[in-house]
Amino acid sequence: MTSAHRERRAAGWLLAALSATVLVLSAWQVTSAARLYLDTAFVLLAPGWAVAAHLRLATRSLEWLVAIAVGLSGTLLLAELMTALHWWHPWEAFLVLAGATLFELLRQLTAPRRAGP
Repeated sequence: MTSAHRERRAAGWLLAALSATVLVLSAWQVTSAARLYLDTAFVLLAPGWAVAAHLRLATRSLEWLVAIAVGLSGTLLLAELMTALHWWHPWEAFLVLAGATLFELLRQLTAPRRAGP
């Protein structure tokens, strides 16, 4: 296992832990300054990393930039859809987003490795 692969797996596990944390805090409707920071970190990084991990990008900085761009744009798209459909339920949408992100990150991290580069 290369160091780049180890770093990606470590980032994946860290973001999966962040996703689980914000999912629990949101489900329990905990409100605090810490949750604000955790939710912001989650929206910026975790959903995008779950998608960007499927791409074979040249550098780690590009991976993180794509993860941030996908996370922000996906969250904004979700908010626009809720507005357009007159279904404004951000709490439920956040739970679905966190749950789907956690599921995908855990699926990537626990799937058997395939042969190849």
